[in-house]
Amino acid sequence: MKFVKLKLFSPIMVKGEAPYENPWDGGDDYRILIEREKKKCRNEIYVSSYNALTPVSLPQFFERRIYSAVPAVEEKDGRLMLCLNCESYRTLSESEIDELCGWWENTVVEANERLRKKQIKTKKLGRIIIYLWFMNGWAIEPIFPAMQRS
Repeated sequence: MKFVKLKLFSPIMVKGEAPYENPWDGGDDYRILIEREKKKCRNEIYVSSYNALTPVSLPQFFERRIYSAVPAVEEKDGRLMLCLNCESYRTLSESEIDELCGWWENTVVEANERLRKKQIKTKKLGRIIIYLWFMNGWAIEPIFPAMQRS
């Protein structure tokens, strides 16, 4: 049986320790890291995000539609992104994709509440705080069969 694959992407923001009090961030001692810096602590970002998001238990509505849903941190267009890798038994309708995105957004919001309260120690950049957030809508990438070449 061949499965239909798709990925849901959402940006990851990471704040790192600043060597000074940051007056533009309410006096916070953390600053937003640029992509190059985030990649230096990619493993810590991945492990912390994955631990906050797992185990993924799909709502009962999706049990007969989605075969698997696995969170990951991937690089897309040069940026670290949170990704939900999905495999479904068949192509999902637009309303099913909307429901999947809504469920995943709620799951990520709950994980973000836990993550943003934790300072994660990294080897290269000191302590960081991870924020999972959303753009207007989701970046959805169909993988199979839409991208399969004959």
